[in-house]
Amino acid sequence: MSLCGDSSTVEFPLFQGGDGGAIPTSPLQLNFRQITSKTSNIVVSEMHYAKRAVPVVWAFGAYFNNILHGVISFGKPASPHVCFGICGRENSERVYELNRLWMSEHCPKNSESRFIGWSLRQLKNVKPPLILISYADTAQKHRGGIYMATNWIYVGLSDERKCGDKSIDGKHSRHGSKASEKLKTFPRSRKHRFVYFFNQNDKSLLKWKQGPYPNNPKQQRDLEMPSSRKSRRKSSDASGLSTT
Repeated sequence: MSLCGDSSTVEFPLFQGGDGGAIPTSPLQLNFRQITSKTSNIVVSEMHYAKRAVPVVWAFGAYFNNILHGVISFGKPASPHVCFGICGRENSERVYELNRLWMSEHCPKNSESRFIGWSLRQLKNVKPPLILISYADTAQKHRGGIYMATNWIYVGLSDERKCGDKSIDGKHSRHGSKASEKLKTFPRSRKHRFVYFFNQNDKSLLKWKQGPYPNNPKQQRDLEMPSSRKSRRKSSDASGLSTT
């Protein structure tokens, strides 16, 4: 498959009609193909919980009977800090984000992980090899099970932010077209962060601390805790003192 930044694939109709119809009973029944960034953002603006368009370089659709049941998109992270922080400034141009994933409630179990796996295979020949980041939103009670199932590396929670993000007509303020457009502030929740390397040798470049998947609350606290606090807690644990 030859990938471009956008595709001319005919991808309508977008959604299952209100009159019902056949629905997939197995993830193997879904067909995947590249779609346009415009189509991807139409879908996520309406169907994804964030209700916001994102910058898209590559986008793919999941179809059943020529009806679009899911979209996944990849683009540059909005934050230069993220691009520089994962593997250093010298590798920042290779960093992209899996920034939206939506699938219809009609899709059966394991559809998301199959869709992600297929999409990653489409991107594996992009040169130089990509470094991906994606997030699981704690406000939505997401833990990132689909990333665990597709072997991403867990690198802890995003920083706590006291101020919220701003949006303009459903887009992040960074992507607004007019300074005069009305800004709306929305809170930013902490998110589980996952990183994926297409070149396994690039794992040695990772500057963020790798940790266990977020299943164990104690392990999760250890990953977040500064080393100075960890050393104090170790000494407290050894003396039998409470760590609270």
